Amino acid sequence: MSKRLSPKIINWLEVNVPGRPWKEVFELFQQEFPDFAWTVDAMKNACYQRNIRNGILVSPESKKYWFKKGHSVRNEKPLGSEFKMKEYVMVKVKMDGPKDKRWKLKHVLIWEEHNGPVPKDCIISFLDGNKENFDINNLVCIKKSVNGAMNIKSLRSESPEVFKTRVAQIELDQKIKKITKNLGSD
Repeated sequence: MSKRLSPKIINWLEVNVPGRPWKEVFELFQQEFPDFAWTVDAMKNACYQRNIRNGILVSPESKKYWFKKGHSVRNEKPLGSEFKMKEYVMVKVKMDGPKDKRWKLKHVLIWEEHNGPVPKDCIISFLDGNKENFDINNLVCIKKSVNGAMNIKSLRSESPEVFKTRVAQIELDQKIKKITKNLGSD
């Protein structure tokens, strides 16, 4: 529950907040208004609601905890490390850069090792549906549009033969749709 602030308190905040750290402002506030029960966070929120800013982006105390250039993170994983994310195994391939460039899907790495880079309009999928079966014979490269159709129509299967048949069926459906669309454009 928020407190109603008197014009005197609001005026005091407008005068004393700019240019001062929140902790210092709070201590001054407690000296000025000793009977007003408030926390630092409540004071900050009240100021932000009234667009009263201190102008200090980072507290000086926090700078001593920042990482220095050349320091390593205590829990940094070495190259080749693995972790599981949403049923998929990720492998660390780089030590620097953004997270999506440092980690790569394990099944994609294995595919690329045997077949080269994955085309932009394709993904690597598991024939038997087991996301921990990294055998190269269980990995297949399919178009993203086919993958999307299989997901929408719930056509995934644990049988590699059924999977291949459904992929072929969707590819055929997409080709027929494309041809019939082009016929109608004359």
